[in-house]
Amino acid sequence: MVYFEHTPDYGAYLLMMFLYYVGAIALILYGAYINRKYLLKKKFVWVDMKPGVRQFFKKFLPWLLIGLMIWSFSAFKLTDYYLSSYAFTFSGTHLTGGSVLDDLANNPKYTFDIDGLRRMGVPSFGLLKGYKLDASEKEGLLMKKVEQTVVVQGYPFLPVVKLYIYEMDGKRIKSMRTAYMYFPRSPSDRLRKIFDFPFALFYWTAGGGPGA
Repeated sequence: MVYFEHTPDYGAYLLMMFLYYVGAIALILYGAYINRKYLLKKKFVWVDMKPGVRQFFKKFLPWLLIGLMIWSFSAFKLTDYYLSSYAFTFSGTHLTGGSVLDDLANNPKYTFDIDGLRRMGVPSFGLLKGYKLDASEKEGLLMKKVEQTVVVQGYPFLPVVKLYIYEMDGKRIKSMRTAYMYFPRSPSDRLRKIFDFPFALFYWTAGGGPGA
């Protein structure tokens, strides 16, 4: 069961997929391409420009950092899109674990086991968000369920997201495990493997057929 009110806008989803697989890498390569002249061994006497690896990296570094930030953000957002769509409720996005816990503690829809989260541990810093996964889907003859509490941590400058997965016993946390989302794995395929649950986002055209 997808919580359709939590699913992303179709255009935003496609944009993040493009940035994750193509856009960020293309930006980094473009920055290297337009500054390639600094790697040439000849000197340009008619302009004030000294060739060399050091000069190249001074010009290329902003392109590299921006590209890596976009890449890491797109990995985080794609993970967020899938988890939000199968989450009964979730926190906002924060930079510290304490802010995530405060947000979850004041959640009006679900009483999170805050003491259990503190006991098991939550990430201290990063791009962080918490979720209460609670959904079921029929896959073939099997009915599969996902019902964990999850906190995700995005890594700056890396297309990697760490998942802190808290297994539940009723409303109490009984154990915690970690897993990673990483490029070039498909977010839906990776989440399916992590949770043994068919994560997928479906869209419908005006005519009622499946869009993506």
